[in-house]
Amino acid sequence: MAEKPKTGVFYGWIVVAAASVILALQWGFHESFGIFFTELYRDLVLTRTEVSGSYALFYVVSSTLGILTGRLNDKYGPRLMLMISVIVISIGCALMSVVNTLWQLYVVYGVIIAIGASFGWVPVIATVCHWFVKKRGMALGITKGATGIGMFIMPPLSQFLIIKLGWRISYLIIAGLICAVGLPASRFTSLDPAEKGLYPDNMKGTVKNTGNDKRISNIRDFTIKQALRTKQFWLLFALSAIFALPFGIWVHLKAYMVGFGISEMTAANVIGLSGAAYVVGVLVINNISDRIGRKKPLIISLLFMGLMMLWLLRAREPWEFYVFTIIIGFFWGGLGLFSAIIADWFGLKFLGSIFGILDASWGIGAGISPILAGYIFDTTGSYQLSIIMGAVVIFITTGLALLLRHPDEPASTVI
Repeated sequence: MAEKPKTGVFYGWIVVAAASVILALQWGFHESFGIFFTELYRDLVLTRTEVSGSYALFYVVSSTLGILTGRLNDKYGPRLMLMISVIVISIGCALMSVVNTLWQLYVVYGVIIAIGASFGWVPVIATVCHWFVKKRGMALGITKGATGIGMFIMPPLSQFLIIKLGWRISYLIIAGLICAVGLPASRFTSLDPAEKGLYPDNMKGTVKNTGNDKRISNIRDFTIKQALRTKQFWLLFALSAIFALPFGIWVHLKAYMVGFGISEMTAANVIGLSGAAYVVGVLVINNISDRIGRKKPLIISLLFMGLMMLWLLRAREPWEFYVFTIIIGFFWGGLGLFSAIIADWFGLKFLGSIFGILDASWGIGAGISPILAGYIFDTTGSYQLSIIMGAVVIFITTGLALLLRHPDEPASTVI
């Protein structure tokens, strides 16, 4: 039976706050690539496919390295990981201001910035899971909701800076912002409550998260090998890889809207609003999942996202794009359930490593989709086929999500 929590602010929430600040900065910058997208292919005289390739390479590199950074986080903790992440991303962002050729774009954005990002996402999510069991969904919802705050602020800010100062100076300003705010925040993170003499959820004896979907506790840790032997692991891997495929269009969304005569600033505001909707969605959906289980909210989220891709096909006016980003942004919050499911199913001891391997699956889909969307436009002059393919893929993912069920308890935790 769990003891009553100690009084005062639980340090786990301080970890969540610090992690949230860093993710808001990094994801806000990353999701602003679509704002810089039109400037890059115009000024560097490149095709949309070529510029999309740097974004695709970013996902491949960052997701693949997540396997390594997850293991490093398990060993060294998030403080070092996040410090490296902030410094490398800041350097890469500053270097974007002097990019002049395609190969430079690929090296700076696709490799350097991707390396920095890989030291951020997986360590943050794994760390937050260590601090919470009963409130894991809520804690992850807050942390991932911070990415929406970054997405809400950074695209309009980036477009404003581009209009006033040009895209090169804008990158320099953003680099300074990430470094100045992110480095101090990284110092407040810690991997394990035991390092502070605390327990998960600030309650001694908190080892179980009971409820729907038979979520398992942090005393039933799977080793990496045990997790890899389960069908459930590979189903999650497939779900993540397939679901990433439709979102190449997100990189092209500003260009898509501008093609219908919508101003660049309005397009940036539309994209930013999706971040605000995501904040609400990830908090609401993750909180609900703590009560009714992860599976139903995930399926509902996927279904509505597929429907909104069909809505995007007919969108031509600003209000139609606002409707699209608000609704799809809200239900995008359901994707936060993937990390909660991983922690619930496979435990915490090797969570960074297991999550890192699963996160690599996102890189497969995300590595293909931006290039494919750019190629389809360059060859057909339209994004319609990309959007239709995206809707179909999301509906397929919804069907696969119906197959989700918890794995059997591992026979042994000895490697």
